[in-house]
Amino acid sequence: MIKKQDDPVGSMFHDIAHFIRLKIDDMLRPYGLTRLKWLAIGIIADNEGLSQSALANRLELKGAATGKLVDRLVERGLADRHPDPTDRRAHRLYATPKSRALLAELEPLSGAIRMDVLHGLGREEIDVLTSCLRKIKTNLLRLALGAFSTTALKSEFVLPMI
Repeated sequence: MIKKQDDPVGSMFHDIAHFIRLKIDDMLRPYGLTRLKWLAIGIIADNEGLSQSALANRLELKGAATGKLVDRLVERGLADRHPDPTDRRAHRLYATPKSRALLAELEPLSGAIRMDVLHGLGREEIDVLTSCLRKIKTNLLRLALGAFSTTALKSEFVLPMI
């Protein structure tokens, strides 16, 4: 077992991610959403006609869990699911006017969370932190992808900041 004192950087990443998730959950509670639902409707809105399996990959979920998530989104009117015209086993996902309105309403929350997280840091500190985190992420992606060099990493592997 790795102890916090043996890996302070890894422990900090874990703790920071945990506290950000708690903050996001707290801010979304009045909307009856979770981070996962918010992320899912955002991905669907940005990728109209996305397959349910592609959404599963983007969310790093199994097919059954994604199916249940999409069922809940459809029930709440936050997504439309239509059969894929070329593959009878697949479904395509579309944002609804309700989900687009909700995403627009939630947009200021992203900025508020970012401001809360970065409170007390100056522009130069944020730039240095961002640069360091990009290097760490590149290292981890290179390790995860094996043969890819850092110059061969595709933009689809670059996740947006919150």
